[in-house]
Amino acid sequence: LKSLSPLQRMVNSPGLDKTFEIIKSELPGITVHEYQAGMVCEDWIVPSSWSVVEGYMKDEKGNVIASIEEDFLFVASYSEPVDGWFSKDEIEKHLSTRPENPDAFVLEHRNTYNYQLVDWGISLPYRRWVNLPEGKYHIKIKTNCEQGSMKVGEYFIKGKRKETICINAHIDELCNDDLSGCVVIIELMKFIEQIACRQYSYQMLLLPEMFGPLFFIYNNPEKTKDTIGVLNLETVGAGECLYLKKAFKKDTRIENILRLAMKSKNIAFKEMEFFEGYVNDERVYAWPSIDIDGVGIQRFPFAEYHTSDDTIQIINKEYLSEALDIAKLFIRIMEEDYVPQYTNKLQPWLTRRGLYYDSKRDSQNYHKFNNSLLFNVNGETSVSELAEKGNLDFFAVNKYLNKMLHSNYINQLQVQWNR
Repeated sequence: LKSLSPLQRMVNSPGLDKTFEIIKSELPGITVHEYQAGMVCEDWIVPSSWSVVEGYMKDEKGNVIASIEEDFLFVASYSEPVDGWFSKDEIEKHLSTRPENPDAFVLEHRNTYNYQLVDWGISLPYRRWVNLPEGKYHIKIKTNCEQGSMKVGEYFIKGKRKETICINAHIDELCNDDLSGCVVIIELMKFIEQIACRQYSYQMLLLPEMFGPLFFIYNNPEKTKDTIGVLNLETVGAGECLYLKKAFKKDTRIENILRLAMKSKNIAFKEMEFFEGYVNDERVYAWPSIDIDGVGIQRFPFAEYHTSDDTIQIINKEYLSEALDIAKLFIRIMEEDYVPQYTNKLQPWLTRRGLYYDSKRDSQNYHKFNNSLLFNVNGETSVSELAEKGNLDFFAVNKYLNKMLHSNYINQLQVQWNR
């Protein structure tokens, strides 16, 4: 975070190029896909590589009101160059500011995503803007616009099965949003590599928001067809509340597994709908013609969102570790999940197998395990689904059923995923 967060990381920019150079030192096996500026995929075009070379606002006496030396957010991403004198009324038409963050510059990227918008733009802290006297101000913006290439980082870990879980975060913009998600995913991939006899394949994607997944999916159909779900990590280093972000479709397996992971961590969390909170690349995967379920771990809201206050100073290390722990539990459940199927016609002698909870001494577990759980083992329902139905911890259910598995009272069938 310390080395990456100061870099100006736009969709296509020298700062993003440098970012992937640094990440390669941490993950030497990462593949960096390049999409040249001007490349077309259906309705979308890769923007040029953009960076700001010079940018300032001065009053009539030559005093600097703001500049990129103070903060690079002073100049809006993909701003056009400009050099002239303007009144406050004229400047306001090109200005972004935020009263609720009165001393912060604002991340303004409408020029990046609004194809119709070709204009210059600046950002100023609200308190500074409202206290500026009327008069003329000299604004100079000098930018560098080159061909360059948009970059997407991919790290693939092969398992026994071709079914792949994509774990992604957008690597452009600021620190908590969403470099925090990227660094947690890098650590998660190291954890996955240590799992012996992996069942599933795993794909890390670190990419520019919106443009990155669009171009990657379009140009990698053979990889996308094996993707059974997406786990998105967003703003996990700071924020008021930990959230599970639901999939677009109801009651998906991947959402169920993430919920079990968060419950198993035994921490407070809330749930939000697909279009709530911060909405990003999961909407690209959920598009009807792609139709891949995506869920997320997210902290929401955080007051510094899209402002110059989103720096490493607001990052809570414990929150990063918490997100990593949840993601690890998610992977463990993925790997350990299976469909139990009884091998015998008659029920087992529970006390003989160490599976009995006394109805008088432990009535709660007697009902949950000896009744509800065992009577729902039907050869079609997975361990994760059984845990969700019974409001039980996945690992407790797995440990309980493993006693039957080792006694050959159940078979272990493979979980089937439907797209």
